[in-house]
Amino acid sequence: MFHILDFTKDNLIAFRVDGKVEKEDYDKLKPLFEKTEREYDTQKLYVEITNIEGVEPAALWEDFKVYFKHIRNFDKIAIVAPGGVGKKLSSIGKPFVSGEMRFFDTGEAVTARDWLMEEEK
Repeated sequence: MFHILDFTKDNLIAFRVDGKVEKEDYDKLKPLFEKTEREYDTQKLYVEITNIEGVEPAALWEDFKVYFKHIRNFDKIAIVAPGGVGKKLSSIGKPFVSGEMRFFDTGEAVTARDWLMEEEK
């Protein structure tokens, strides 16, 4: 299940993955992606993975569609997850992201948020 986090604002979309991922979870994300794309040239994404109990096949297909449609617009992506989970996800996604993607371990959530909020130099 996806939970939209309270610091989602402006061009930053933040959500937590906790439990089973279902196709309906993407119904929460798609409007946010589309809104930020209309209002901002680039977006930032914060994904916090606490627990994945499984992914429905329909959700996996939806993930690919959403990912490939919107991922090119993100200039920064922070993935916060335990150990190898985040590293594996970020290594899979890096070839498709035009911006910067970084992995942060679970205890580094604040560091991840700070990095996303840094102004570009």
